[in-house]
Order: sequence, then structure tokens, then C-alpha cells
Amino acid sequence: MPTDTLITLSVAVAGLIAFAVFMGRWEKAIKAGMATADHFRVKGLEASIDRARHEVHIFVEAHDRFFRAPLGHLVAEHTVETVTLAHEKRPRSRCRIALTSKRRRLLATGSYIACRDWAETVWTAVETGKTWVQLRAVRLPAYYAQHWADWEEGQTNVLTDRMNVPLPNDKAHAFKLWLDHHKRELFPDPAVARATWDQTCAELLRACQQQRDHHGNAAGAFETWSFSAQPSISYLVIEADGATYWAAGDAPMLEPVERPQFKAGGGRLVVVSGGDNRSFPLPRDRLIHLRALQHRSAFHIV
Repeated sequence: MPTDTLITLSVAVAGLIAFAVFMGRWEKAIKAGMATADHFRVKGLEASIDRARHEVHIFVEAHDRFFRAPLGHLVAEHTVETVTLAHEKRPRSRCRIALTSKRRRLLATGSYIACRDWAETVWTAVETGKTWVQLRAVRLPAYYAQHWADWEEGQTNVLTDRMNVPLPNDKAHAFKLWLDHHKRELFPDPAVARATWDQTCAELLRACQQQRDHHGNAAGAFETWSFSAQPSISYLVIEADGATYWAAGDAPMLEPVERPQFKAGGGRLVVVSGGDNRSFPLPRDRLIHLRALQHRSAFHIV
């Protein structure tokens, strides 16, 4: 190989290595600077952490308000925007029919064109250069608990604020870096949310059971309950003597059920009293217990 060629290749390789080192150090420098900054700004978007109010504020030019989320309650998702384009997959043999403007319009819509030599329409996703950033200020633990709860009371509102922001890919990436550097204080911790929800649910159940003691708890009673995302409880107990009580809500008060009617099926126990109708979980192993209690206390289950 000629000496001039070797020198040229060596210079090119050295240049590439130097460029890679420079880019690595440059990104590290950006990350190091962002790690201590409570403020971020690019054209069209500005974000800051307000430690006095314990919030993160995000302002977008296209909106006339600030997005606000308490620290530890921000959920951000980044989705690269794409469009689907149609192009012709050419046939093996040359098409004998010219591609007229009408057929071009049909091809753009993905419509089938009847021609034995006509090419197949292929759709391809192409990036637009923009990223959609979805910002959500969430209620905890309800945001996660909606996936754990046994039931929902109406439509649970798990958001306190929301905003969708379109940004060029490079600006969206820089914003994501800034968010990630503050993720421990900005983003929720699902494990902590679960522990909080479990603890609150246990306290709600304990409150119902303590009220049973007040009513004269007896051995051999049947209990069942479920929790919503808030959380709140739906609780039912049939005592050994057949007396029935239920409670519901986030501050449950045990109340006697007057002339209850029971219907079991599909893993649920429906209890009707007057104009009130409530449904409770009924696992198979507890159904056996309920049937045994039914024979002893002489109440009827459909």
C-alpha cells in the first residue's frame, strides 16, 4: 500500500477517535451541568423546580398556563412521531399500464388498484423529526393502584394536570436528560406507592374488624372485602348468628343490613337490602365456609 494512502488512513482514524472522545466528554459535561441545575430551557419550552412550593413547573409557548406537578408525582413519556408513507413494491415483470395521476392518488391512499401487473402497496413508518412529550401530574397511590385494586367506584381521577408537548427530537432528548438527572425527586416510586396503598388498606380493614368487636364478635363468622384505588374499602361480615353488617368508603362505619338477600355466582356475593345492592368477592374456598354458616344460621342464598 502506498505511503501516502497509509498516512491518509491514519489521519482519518485519528480524527474519528478524537471526535468520539470529544463527543463523549461533551455529553458528560452536559449531564454534569444538568445534574445540579434546577432550570431547563430550550426554544418553546422552559422547566424549573420550585423547591419552596415543592413542585416542578413547565411552560410551553403554545399554552397560556404552567404545567404543575408536585415533586415525586410527575410521569413523562417520550414518543417519537412517525408518519406512514406508501410506496410501490415493483413487480418482477414490467408493468404495461402507465402510472397515471389518478393511480398515483389511489396509491397515496393505499387503495387497491386492479391490474394483474400492478405493484403491491407497501406502507413504511418514517420519523418526522419531532417527539411528543406527554406530561402527567398524578395522584398517588391511585395512579398505580388502579391496576391493583379489586374494583373502581365510578371514574377514578388519577391526574391533577396534563400536557402534551411536541418538540424537535434533539430538544426532546435534552429535556429527557434533564428530567432523568432529577428523576429521584421528580418521578414517583411505584414500590413506595404500593407500600403506602397496602398500609392504608390494612388500616381500613382493621377499622372494620375493630367495629365488629364493638358489636360482639363471635368465632365462625364469614368476612369478605375489596379495595378501590383511592383506596376505599367495601366490607361485609355475616356473624355466626346470621347477623349481617357492611361498611364502605375511606372512613368506613359498620352498619347492620336489614333483611338481606344473598345471591352467589361467578365468584361474587351480591347482597340486597331495600334499595341498596352491593357486590363482594367470593373465592371458592370461602364459598364452602359461607355454605356451612348458612346451614347453621338458616339464612338463604340463591
